[in-house]
Amino acid sequence: MEKRGWELKDIIMMGVIGVIFAALYLASTSLWVAMQTAMTPFGLAVFAVDIVYGIWFMAGSIAAFILRKPGTAFLAEFMAAVIEMFMGNFGGPLVVLFGAVQGAGNEAGFAALRYRNFKLPGMMLSAVFAAVFSFVAEIITGSVVLLSLGLTVARLAVRVVSACIFTGLIAWLAAKGLARTGVLKSYPAGADVKAPKILDD
Repeated sequence: MEKRGWELKDIIMMGVIGVIFAALYLASTSLWVAMQTAMTPFGLAVFAVDIVYGIWFMAGSIAAFILRKPGTAFLAEFMAAVIEMFMGNFGGPLVVLFGAVQGAGNEAGFAALRYRNFKLPGMMLSAVFAAVFSFVAEIITGSVVLLSLGLTVARLAVRVVSACIFTGLIAWLAAKGLARTGVLKSYPAGADVKAPKILDD
């Protein structure tokens, strides 16, 4: 990984990612509540939050893909959580706490690969770490209701799958697609993806 200091454009990119995903995270909270209501008659309401949870790790993985700097995943998640709190998330300060934990998990995934893999495997590993970190944090704080070992394991499995889909696959495809447009050519991500050539008539 190319080592370089933080530049103004990096800070601006982090701010943009933070605002965009704070809004997405807030909207996803409403989606979770709606899914919980819809799944209650089937006795599956407890899984609603875990199905949606993968969306809440995306800021970190996309920021890390674009900037490729140690600490980026953590800072992006933390920033998005702070902005989301001020946007009106009903979780209040707890949202920031979980944002920090999720960001730490996201960061740990990239760190485990020494910040050398920002392709799909690296994104997937980051997603799994974020899911596990968030789940453990919720057990410690009592946010996860432990009903039985089987149900707890099932919830964790659903959360990991959700993270792999949203934070791993979808985030990777979205970031890679953005890089292909050429708008990230001044960032490390732009060096890995060639913009499509426009042929003259």
